[in-house]
Amino acid sequence: MRSFSLKSTGPIVSVLAALYAGTACTNQAGIDASRGSGGQLGTGGSATGGVSATGGTQNSGGISGNGGVASSGGGTAKGGISGSGGVASGGSAGSGGTAGGTAKGGTAGGTAKAGAGGTTSVPLVPPPTGDFTDKVGSASVDMIAIPGGTFTLGCETDTCDTDTSPVQNITVSSYHIMKSHAAKAVWSAVGRTEGTWYDCLALACELGKQTGHAYRMMTEAEFEYAAKKYLDKLSQVDGTEEWAFNSWETKYSCKAGDVDPLGPTPASHTQKTRRDKATGDKITGRLIRSIDGIGPSCRLTISDTTQYPPGYVSPCDIHQPVLVGGEPENSYRDPRWVTGDSNKWTTGSIAIGKFDLQTWDDGTAIMNGKNGQWFTSNNIAFVFVPSSGASVKYPYMFLDDTQGSVISDAGFMNGFIGRFQKTTVTGVAKPTLAALKSGSDLAAAAGADYAMIDMQNIPESAKKQDPRLLDTTSDCWFQNNQSAGGTHNYRKDIDADEFRFAVIDKGQIVMLANGKWWTVNNTFLHVQHSDGYVAEYLYALTSDGYFFHDSYMAYERADFRMFQKYDNATGSFPATCINDSCTKELAKGAASSLYSKQGDTGKSTFTPAPCPASGCK
Repeated sequence: MRSFSLKSTGPIVSVLAALYAGTACTNQAGIDASRGSGGQLGTGGSATGGVSATGGTQNSGGISGNGGVASSGGGTAKGGISGSGGVASGGSAGSGGTAGGTAKGGTAGGTAKAGAGGTTSVPLVPPPTGDFTDKVGSASVDMIAIPGGTFTLGCETDTCDTDTSPVQNITVSSYHIMKSHAAKAVWSAVGRTEGTWYDCLALACELGKQTGHAYRMMTEAEFEYAAKKYLDKLSQVDGTEEWAFNSWETKYSCKAGDVDPLGPTPASHTQKTRRDKATGDKITGRLIRSIDGIGPSCRLTISDTTQYPPGYVSPCDIHQPVLVGGEPENSYRDPRWVTGDSNKWTTGSIAIGKFDLQTWDDGTAIMNGKNGQWFTSNNIAFVFVPSSGASVKYPYMFLDDTQGSVISDAGFMNGFIGRFQKTTVTGVAKPTLAALKSGSDLAAAAGADYAMIDMQNIPESAKKQDPRLLDTTSDCWFQNNQSAGGTHNYRKDIDADEFRFAVIDKGQIVMLANGKWWTVNNTFLHVQHSDGYVAEYLYALTSDGYFFHDSYMAYERADFRMFQKYDNATGSFPATCINDSCTKELAKGAASSLYSKQGDTGKSTFTPAPCPASGCK
């Protein structure tokens, strides 16, 4: 699923640029965007973006380097691998360090959760010199040696996509890269199925266990360097989709002079790019792919001189976030939000606006420096009630116990849209508030939109049609991706008798959700096709004209969209729209989304909160 959230002009672009400025792809220690609460240094250690240990731990003939300084991602000593013994089993840390590379929360977004003892239980050895072939069962993996060097990342011709502007003096260290996409036989040999970004990482992990080589997902710089300098040695460089470890528009992915860039917030659960021809060339073209979507192929690499590049988290330690224990029962204070004195919720891996929240179980809260109270509604809406001023609603979904996604009804420049994550905090005094109220009392005072509902068996009386969503035959809701370099855009046409939502790419219209629709509490949106296919979203409308939604769909879980009203005749539709593909009303009565044929990948992941024993009231 192609998924980015930028308007062609105006505040969204400038805010996103500021978001990544200075932190897009540097790999030095202390990057705010890629260090979590677990990313501390060991005594006397020196980290490169993560955890390190004094001296490091070596096996005989194993790791050697500059003082045994560990780089993040698994305990490999900075300075290279030498001897015949390979990398120390488990990547152990030395005195004062943290075993196993990245601690829980060490990467922005809290996705990578490496436990003590290292990233993998098998020794990893450096690859052979020159091209070689690994055997996994009866399957072969052909690896091509790529000597390191410096080059210009991005498009260098006069017909470049806007998201591929050139970045000079990018250096990559020597590595090996798969000659072609991982074949089905390779996937079968390790018992994995090709699909998502996480599946590609799982393939790398399993190949490492079975071959002893530290396979990992390629970076965008590694792919482009190999394709530009050694194209004759590679195959399947044809503009088809391929997963990259992490990449964005080039100006956000790296800056001139970077060495082994990984892109912003590597290893976090966010939106990733795929390599794709788009409208540019077959090497530098890129389009956004949701991390949970399927479609791109997998081409892996192996570093020659270190186990992983600085800041790279082991593929064995990156897992799709999961809510342990399932959805808690419906209440007016979802316990997952409670941080207490030692934690808080902050802005996550991709976001627009500020989110700085600390909460206590008695209803006390501090939001962006303001004292107030809080409550939740049906485990889908968080509401901050400041001691003075207007309340703000944040429709939300948790990805796991450390991260989630929210949108806001406070307006584009005053609210928040994007990912949030849990971090540790010290020295914050809990404010003393007069007249604390229960969550149910706060909800009752806020109005009918916050009443508790049996979300497992939603009564017909609760199913409404939010009139604010309706448009006319002369306009639509539109998300314009032109300034993000995207050739694709999104359009919604919402009538009382049918909801239609589609992605439009170079004249091709692909329906994502269509059918009968209803809303609950002006927060939850349910769309059902006549064939039974269901799409579900959280949504918010703002006073300054934006329509945000956050997706429950498995192929784009927690991805957000930002729409504005466009007049079909006079709207500023982008040049990437071919003919009338963007300006005409989406057809009624169309077949259901192509995702309806993709099994669990295409389904809604919404899990309704069960009612308490006393009932939902």
